[in-house]
Amino acid sequence: MPAHRSEIDHNHDHAKGGKTRLDNLGHFCRGHHALKHPDIPDPYRWTAQQEKDGSITWHSPLGRDYADPPPRRVMFV
Repeated sequence: MPAHRSEIDHNHDHAKGGKTRLDNLGHFCRGHHALKHPDIPDPYRWTAQQEKDGSITWHSPLGRDYADPPPRRVMFV
């Protein structure tokens, strides 16, 4: 999803003291952003953590972790 079509999300919830800084923001498509939104009941809510290398680790409500690496910056076509 191109960044200009994504929704900006605070990794550490802004309402719970999360700062609006580059290391606390992620770009998600609408569907992925909705998975971790506070209005989803806890048993169904996913969480996402931004790692130092720019990847996102998704934590499922079943206790599984999924790594989502950032796209390559240079692409040759």
